[in-house]
Amino acid sequence: MTHVADDSEIFCLDEEGEPDLPQIAKKRNRLVGYLVTFLVTLTLGTTEIFASWYTDKLPGGTGFLAGFAMGSFGLVYMVSPSIGGKISDRIGRKKALLIATAAYVAVLILYPLSSTPIDLIIIRALEGVVYGFIAPSIEGMVAELSPESQAVTLGNFSTSWSAGMIVSPFLIGYVTGLYGVFSSIYVIIAVEFVSLGIIGGLLQKYRMKTIIRNARKNSDRPKPIHSKTSARFIASYLSIGLWGVVSTVILALLPRYVEGLGYGTEDFGNLLMIWNGVRTLAFIICARLPERFMGNIIISGAVLSGISSIMVYAIADIWIWSLAMAISGTAVGFSYLGALYLIVSATEDEKGGHAGLVESMGGVGLFLGPIVGGWVMDISAGYPFLLCAVLSVVVLLFMVPLVYRSKSKIE
Repeated sequence: MTHVADDSEIFCLDEEGEPDLPQIAKKRNRLVGYLVTFLVTLTLGTTEIFASWYTDKLPGGTGFLAGFAMGSFGLVYMVSPSIGGKISDRIGRKKALLIATAAYVAVLILYPLSSTPIDLIIIRALEGVVYGFIAPSIEGMVAELSPESQAVTLGNFSTSWSAGMIVSPFLIGYVTGLYGVFSSIYVIIAVEFVSLGIIGGLLQKYRMKTIIRNARKNSDRPKPIHSKTSARFIASYLSIGLWGVVSTVILALLPRYVEGLGYGTEDFGNLLMIWNGVRTLAFIICARLPERFMGNIIISGAVLSGISSIMVYAIADIWIWSLAMAISGTAVGFSYLGALYLIVSATEDEKGGHAGLVESMGGVGLFLGPIVGGWVMDISAGYPFLLCAVLSVVVLLFMVPLVYRSKSKIE
């Protein structure tokens, strides 16, 4: 572990180049970030459910292709956030968000033009490109504008996207049923135009700069910067990868599993509502915990993921599944936010790049979960959930010694 120089400080500069950005502008930018996060994840949650569901309805649709319609996003997302975060650090948050959101509208317009599973797979991959610029830009912005309370701001970010995901199943279930197959897509195109207006009209431009001070008080302690291959980072990579696998198996494959056992769309809609709702509460709780607990938080996430996955696999009962969704929602909330904080808080002036690193590692899980899960689902409907249980155990075996090694180095 190395340290930054004792005589440097990070400032947000306003458009005139004068430190520091006014507090009211920082607060407004954070609020804009949370609102845009809610809107864009409402959109993303709708398309990932829609793509998997609609693929299964098209000629030639299979479990594997339905999984691929979800997983092609993750395939691209393994790379795009790490690039998008670095570009956002360089060109600024507002410009990055405006370009990415405008591109997202263009991608969404392609959905009503789709007619084959391959079309949907390609469109989801394009979503992975543009979202790889949006998420790390907002994560980096809210963290750097409030460095003294990063856990809370990143928790608010996570709560915002989880809340957006809560709305998505309702949009798919009710709007599509009343107004036709692509009606939910038309709604989210309008939503992204609203996002574009909010970013353009309310978000203030700023840039980050390191100011060299002649001296720093003796009582000031240098802030640690952790290597990207340290135990802390590797444990976080495992946690965020597990989050990606479990989340996409539930979102892409649970509806098909539930319907295959004789339950209806309302049943899996309720299960997803429980999962999303409890995940949101987990984000709120996790954001209020001190940094020293974050290692234990990601360990707890892996344990709870294993327990909930076994419950879904072993017991075909809607009430047991409801309990399992509550446990799983807690698990993914802990796995995601704990890992996000551990990585983003390890830097002062490259938060977009570090946030992109988190999202890219999540992309590995977002790709593997639905692809491998969809393949094994064609063998047996419950195998994706057994796969999640086994993966949780494997991750846990590697994660525990890494977390405690990281803690011992800090101490």
